[in-house]
Amino acid sequence: MPIDDRERERRRALVRAHYAAENDHDLDRIMSTFSKEGVMQYNRQSFPSDETIRWAHGYMGMSAAPGAFSGLRAIIDDEHFTTDEIVVEGRLCGRHVGEFLGHSATERDVELPFVAFYRFDANGKLTSERVVMNLGPLRG
Repeated sequence: MPIDDRERERRRALVRAHYAAENDHDLDRIMSTFSKEGVMQYNRQSFPSDETIRWAHGYMGMSAAPGAFSGLRAIIDDEHFTTDEIVVEGRLCGRHVGEFLGHSATERDVELPFVAFYRFDANGKLTSERVVMNLGPLRG
């Protein structure tokens, strides 16, 4: 059954709050968007707990501490709604300053296209963030 406009707007607001926290590099606010049972999957690697989700966001550069990217910004280009999810097409932009998943720092500004799938609980928290990202631009 298709979702109604009210549910679509609720989901949109939840995802926007999550992205705002990421772009502010506010790890506590990022984590507050997840439910206690929330999971994150990044390029098929699973982060099944609060601790591992927190670590993954920090590793990328979405916290006050240095990460693999500096000046990191997640940009939403488009969004689509299914019965269960919101699907975001976007780009992760920043300077590649540290090792990232086997890719040595390039010291270049990069733009990494991605598609992300989000699911929510009834309380307005993320139960699932699944990201598929093109890492090709990290190749020297």
